[in-house]
Amino acid sequence: MTTMQTDSGKIKRILLKHAKDAFRDKQQIEKEWQALNFLGKPDRDNAIREYDLFCELLSKFGIELTFLPSSEDTTLDSLYPRDNALATDKGMILCTMGKDNRQSEPQHHKRFYQQQNLTVLGEITAPGSVEGGDVTWLNNNVIAVANGYRTNPAGISQLREMVSSSVNDFIEVPLPHFRGPSDVFHLMSIISPIADDLAVVYSPLMPVPFRNYLLDSGYRLVEVPEEEYDSQGCNVLAVAPGVCVAVEGNPITRQRLLDAGAEVHTFSGKDICEKGCGGPTCLTRPLEREKS
Repeated sequence: MTTMQTDSGKIKRILLKHAKDAFRDKQQIEKEWQALNFLGKPDRDNAIREYDLFCELLSKFGIELTFLPSSEDTTLDSLYPRDNALATDKGMILCTMGKDNRQSEPQHHKRFYQQQNLTVLGEITAPGSVEGGDVTWLNNNVIAVANGYRTNPAGISQLREMVSSSVNDFIEVPLPHFRGPSDVFHLMSIISPIADDLAVVYSPLMPVPFRNYLLDSGYRLVEVPEEEYDSQGCNVLAVAPGVCVAVEGNPITRQRLLDAGAEVHTFSGKDICEKGCGGPTCLTRPLEREKS
């Protein structure tokens, strides 16, 4: 059975923005990387190499890869299409970005969905903002949504209305200030579902009521250590229940996942993940999954 209301079901089809198209040329990188708060200047040639290997890894799972085209009015951040849209069983929901220089991105998704005859259920409209990294499905009828610097109460209200007939539980998760409004902190900076009863978490930044909800719901929590947080240890993509893709270089988190019974596949993400603070969930917008 196919559903989109899962973040751990087997991925059948996925939407990406290749590094060669997000990082159009070295001049764009030079102009934008600091303004976008990248941790370092990406090396375009290496980013393309890393991205090709990432795509090769995804293809090994039988996932159909589809790509957004290059566009002159998007920034380096368009490498991370997760943030531009949400997926529900009734169609895609287009986001309105909380980060000003990403405002044009959702409309490129809209054109893609129209070309692919994919249903668009609705759009978050200003002054509301919702970013996809702030939303995750905990199971097929439970959705968790952050209230933070990228997703605001007006956007949450619109989203709640759009999914009201599809969910049994709508969980609002208040985020901490942490590094402030210029940071890329999202809900999925502190949780990545791996299966219906397993999630990678960074507990130091997790609200106690939300963490308790997960435990009360039967989740086993794989804890990311502090020294692996900034290297995207908590950003893990489930490609099927218990099967995940992660950035290499986080050995403690990887071993804890293995100890929890998960299957872990890693890839090099120095230029496509670590410098832009976006792991494999950020790099991908699953379009079709099987019910987990």
